Amino acid sequence: MIKLHKTLLILFFFSLSLHGSKIAIIGCGHLGLTMAAVFAQEGHHVLCVDVDTEKVTQLKREILPMYEPQLKNLLFHSSKNVKFFDNLLEATQAKLFYICVDTPIDAEGNCDCSAVYTAFKDIVSRCSETKSLKVICVKSTVKPGTMRELQNFLIQEKRSNIELVYNPEFMREGSALADIYENNPIVLASDSLEAMQKIEDSYANSNSTIIKTNFETAELIKYAWNSFSAMRIAYVNELAMMCRSMDADISTVVRGIALSERLLPTESIKPGPGYGGSCLPKETLSFAKVMEQRGISCSIIRQVIASNKQHQERVVTDVCALLDGSENKKIVTLLGLSFKAHTSDIRNAPAIEIIKGLLKKGNLQIRAYDPQAIDSMKKLFPAVSYFTSPYDAIRGTDCIVVLTEWPEIKQMHLKTMAQLCNHKVLFDTKNIYSPQLAKKYNFKYLGMGNGSFMTEDRKN
Repeated sequence: MIKLHKTLLILFFFSLSLHGSKIAIIGCGHLGLTMAAVFAQEGHHVLCVDVDTEKVTQLKREILPMYEPQLKNLLFHSSKNVKFFDNLLEATQAKLFYICVDTPIDAEGNCDCSAVYTAFKDIVSRCSETKSLKVICVKSTVKPGTMRELQNFLIQEKRSNIELVYNPEFMREGSALADIYENNPIVLASDSLEAMQKIEDSYANSNSTIIKTNFETAELIKYAWNSFSAMRIAYVNELAMMCRSMDADISTVVRGIALSERLLPTESIKPGPGYGGSCLPKETLSFAKVMEQRGISCSIIRQVIASNKQHQERVVTDVCALLDGSENKKIVTLLGLSFKAHTSDIRNAPAIEIIKGLLKKGNLQIRAYDPQAIDSMKKLFPAVSYFTSPYDAIRGTDCIVVLTEWPEIKQMHLKTMAQLCNHKVLFDTKNIYSPQLAKKYNFKYLGMGNGSFMTEDRKN
């Protein structure tokens, strides 16, 4: 209750600064109506549009189609700045258009974005005669690739007076108003800095972290956020069954798990060639066995183990693809052998399975460098050529594969590396080098999911 009162107080101060601009919201569901209430409290004139005429009639009678704490009061009683329409005609004078329509899934799990496309094209067609800049902001959850398709449509239609922004929502039903200004991350994506700025301005009084990126990254943030939340809930449910079987307390177990954020904060997790070491591979396998012996489902842990194995196999496949499948014998240099930097430990190191996979190809000569783990790895793979200098290791090589982010490897100069290589092929599984700089020195570069768009994030 205190948080809700705090949110209402924030909205009250927002309303003291009346901007008076017109904002159109397409879709009068939970998301659209919550955004309408917030914008209205800020002094904007909000024009809500929904194709469901019965819903619009009910809204005009101040009847909400769902319950959300304090929403009815803010939407109908605390503001006279909201109007409802069953078509877009009355809303075309708006400068900002927020698409908040539903995107359900079909029986096979495919996201249906047809309502987004319909709303988007309707706005575009009705704004064709205007010369002033219009910004269409999609807040609906869309499948990856949708925003780029919409942007390409604008380019093909030569609609330079319309800019597109993706600003996915992260609010929770039951605390939507508080979430918008207190808990939500603000993710903004666009090809237009001006358009992103206009949407950012509407969050000027928020304390949330703002991330600016491209369409593709923003779409994945939204999907990954929800999938990660679902995985955590499902894992806790499996743990609860385990706790029941041995009289353990799930609440305390979850508290203990939460403390892991101190050692491995989610925001610090980086991609790589797979996890290794003395703990994670052993304990995940052992825990799965313990759960199965008690008749408890451990599907999540089993899939994690399988995923890690598949990921390491994919590294081998990617190396061969980078070498274009040549039948001629090629030299591959591995930089880093220990399972992580600052240790000589090679137990379950991804490098072991990767070397095995590469040696099986038969037409590859393997070289390796590591500042601490060479002696241990020699016992496993005497056929590999080992070097005590990373530059000596890559001299005349055809492909460099970074497996461990040792400082000695991170500090290597790409210009020198390019001069020493036979073929400039760089597979950076730890993302320690700049893709742009690597390409500048003519490397055929592959990272681990690091696109060329540089993401910006900050506290507002």
